[in-house]
Amino acid sequence: MQSPDTRAAVGELAADLGWLEDHCRAQPGLADHAGSLRLASALTRNVLGPFLEDQPARPLHVAVVGGAGAGKSTVVNFLCGSVVAEANPQAGFTRHPTAFLPASGAALPSTVGFLGPLRRVSESKPADLDEDVYQVRRLQPGAGADALADFVVWDCPDMTTWASSGYVARLMEVAALADVVVYVASDERYNDEVPTQFLHLAVRAGKAVVCVLTKMREADAPAMVEHFRQEVLGRLPPLPGGAQPAVQVVPFPQMPPDVRNDPAGAGAKRRVQLLNQILVQCESVEASRARTVTNAARFLASAGVGLLDVARRDLAEFEAWKGAVQDGRLAFEDRYRNEYLSGEQFRRFDRYRERLVELVELPGAGRVWGNVMWVLRAPYRWGRDTLTRLIVRPEVFNLSEKTVLDAALLGWLDGLRAEALKRAASHPVWKAAARGFDGPLSAEARDRFHHAFRTFELKETDDLETTGRQLVAHLEGNPALLYGLRGGKLAADAAVVGAAVWFTWPPGWVLLLLVPLGVSATHQAAELAARGAAEAARLKVRNHRESLMTETLTAPLAVWLADWPATGGTAFEKLQQVLGRVPQLIRLLEAQVSAKLK
Repeated sequence: MQSPDTRAAVGELAADLGWLEDHCRAQPGLADHAGSLRLASALTRNVLGPFLEDQPARPLHVAVVGGAGAGKSTVVNFLCGSVVAEANPQAGFTRHPTAFLPASGAALPSTVGFLGPLRRVSESKPADLDEDVYQVRRLQPGAGADALADFVVWDCPDMTTWASSGYVARLMEVAALADVVVYVASDERYNDEVPTQFLHLAVRAGKAVVCVLTKMREADAPAMVEHFRQEVLGRLPPLPGGAQPAVQVVPFPQMPPDVRNDPAGAGAKRRVQLLNQILVQCESVEASRARTVTNAARFLASAGVGLLDVARRDLAEFEAWKGAVQDGRLAFEDRYRNEYLSGEQFRRFDRYRERLVELVELPGAGRVWGNVMWVLRAPYRWGRDTLTRLIVRPEVFNLSEKTVLDAALLGWLDGLRAEALKRAASHPVWKAAARGFDGPLSAEARDRFHHAFRTFELKETDDLETTGRQLVAHLEGNPALLYGLRGGKLAADAAVVGAAVWFTWPPGWVLLLLVPLGVSATHQAAELAARGAAEAARLKVRNHRESLMTETLTAPLAVWLADWPATGGTAFEKLQQVLGRVPQLIRLLEAQVSAKLK
């Protein structure tokens, strides 16, 4: 019996592959992948599941497939040895699969999920019933039916288009189940695109294939078969193991009604040719089933490698969304830098600058000298302040930091919303983003931002005070430097006063002019040095403030916004989960199949 873990893995893998198929059908550019994913899902349910649950290998399955009007039902009748399928000249008449079981009592697998969405109907239904169902009919005992006593023959719907979720789903379920695929092509349309693509897909899945070429004249049969080999079979892909497929072609030329209606009698010549080719493909029931299971596991492994192709556009659109988020973040940071940081003076540093100037003044009794110098500098201070008021523009008050940040956030979110609305019709990622902005996305983004802003305020206040205190503490904690500056300033003041007296002796009005100018110049030099130290610290705070804003506000919000389409139950979140799970599940089942086949 299959372990619960294995049964769950089979069900989960089939469901994930089915979700990927639906995801592809929703995007026109990915519709071609839908058939491969449907086949992979069906192989998981109908081949690997029954094998791992120890279902008997008998009976084998023969699926008769082909394009519209190719003559599939006629071929089914020849395989079964009697007229059991409804052959109708109307193209596309067969719309759901029908299984013809041998008279010996063989049964279909009974595993959970067998044939996926198809529902078995107990009563007989016409072949043109267009529903997700399948019928089971048991052949009557007889010489004609005994030739395929170990086989179930399936009459399948037409191949139409990969974008069709109806016919393709029904056809793929049976094609995945098949140990032998009988591909029917008429001389009129044997190179149609979609049936040929299906033939390639069956070969890539490692199915044993026999081709039946129908409806040509008897005399044209050899030439048509050779042309079919060159134009269709010559372009087949390699098998999962790398070998080139050896596909045999059986001609079914135009037949009179009495031959078509008596496959085991008047049509025995054609029937025997077809049966021989099928039996050659199946030396034994066990070996044939082992081949089917092995190739199914290989196909799933190759499908797992190619899953990125299915999600390539989704990933590209997701990266485009991330790019839009980052562009908005850069615009936010530029706005903060230009509208706030460039004009913010951090006035708290003015008092630390004044404290530096005070430190270089003489303490204690030396204050008397400082007071005298302060009086001598009075005319200079008055003249400087007057000139500054005349030529310097009045200070323009900067916008508050909170105002600038709120405006920048609004611009960021509005820009993302506009981009999402503009591109909503192009891909589900943008559509989900547009819906998010109509819902809680903007409000949640603002809540996150304001919560982070409170942390930012605490950090920036502490940073400003710490930097200012460090500026003063550096000088206070270095006595040699502090006393050197004090002594230097005292010596400069004394030298200026002495030089003025020396050069203007005897004292006169020139001395009264030079002494205030000289001591004002030395004090101005001290103020410039203090201003330079304060400006260096101010620049450091400005740069650190920008880094702190990025670290605390924009970076976390940008990460959250960038990942938003992949969260909250969106389709892209499901896609990422599926892309992460499917390769692991495939490796798990492949290992279990390999262990069971040893």
